[in-house]
Amino acid sequence: MISRKAKSGNKGTRERRLSNLGSLRLAVLAVISAVLSGCTPEENQAELPAFDGRRAFAEVESLVRFSPRDAGTPEGWKAAKHIHKRMESFGIATDMDTFTDMTPDGEKTMINVIGTYPGKTKRWIILGSHFDTMPGIGNFQGANDSGSSTGILLELARMLGESKITPEVGIIFAFFDGEEGIADYIPGDGLHGSRHMARQLAESGDHKKIDAMILLDMVGDKDLQFTIPYNSSRELVQTVFEAAHATGHRERFSLSRSVITDDHVPFLQIGIPAIDLIDFRFGTAPGLNDIWHTASDNLSSISAESLEITGSVALEVVRKLAMTPDDG
Repeated sequence: MISRKAKSGNKGTRERRLSNLGSLRLAVLAVISAVLSGCTPEENQAELPAFDGRRAFAEVESLVRFSPRDAGTPEGWKAAKHIHKRMESFGIATDMDTFTDMTPDGEKTMINVIGTYPGKTKRWIILGSHFDTMPGIGNFQGANDSGSSTGILLELARMLGESKITPEVGIIFAFFDGEEGIADYIPGDGLHGSRHMARQLAESGDHKKIDAMILLDMVGDKDLQFTIPYNSSRELVQTVFEAAHATGHRERFSLSRSVITDDHVPFLQIGIPAIDLIDFRFGTAPGLNDIWHTASDNLSSISAESLEITGSVALEVVRKLAMTPDDG
């Protein structure tokens, strides 16, 4: 990810990865409309339980067995298949969107994993996470970057899949491959999965059906302090702040003055409101970012408590954006 997000270590300061549904391409809307016709009022009476950080941590533990899981590698493909299997076990219709893209290292085959949870309308929100790891780091688990966000999305998918709730707005779970750059994020480097999905949405016109894109990235740090980048949609910043206040975690959220290049950017570029929920101070002391992209980013650097905080806020955002009828 390129950003004016400072990287510690010998690479200095750089941007963090700014800038398919593929066969899916939201053609699943035809299937979804059939599903919706079978919903009954009683199906929406169930209430989702509180988010369980321990379950999310267990999902991260399972994911990091595939490490490192760099884009275009066998371990990366195994990680994608693992996510697909987990999503289907929750009853979420899920596709593996395999695509090729050119990188500074040549053409690579990557896999986005896309799950759809239909709502009453033909509107959607996207919940996003990347699952690949930064290449070139020995013994790299990427428990925070990218395990934490992936674990939270999987737990949210489980909760929804096992519930009887039909939201007003459908939810797309997007697990992106190829987010990490390998050449200081020169144009065309990194954000491969999110650019691929955004391009497919724009080409099909389905981007007009997306109300919001909420990206999670680096959200399991034991010292959790969100630094939402300036290049996030203002209305979604307000929604997130309200959700953080409602869940008792407002003090952990601030709006940064920096621009971060992350998987939300390709969606902003095609007119979809998007926000990046990220803690870009992942370090050995407050304010530092010296654990980012090092072998110290392992399971010992994240906590179930932080995952629970993030998951609770994300769940409240989902309630606000997808569970509440639009009276407008």
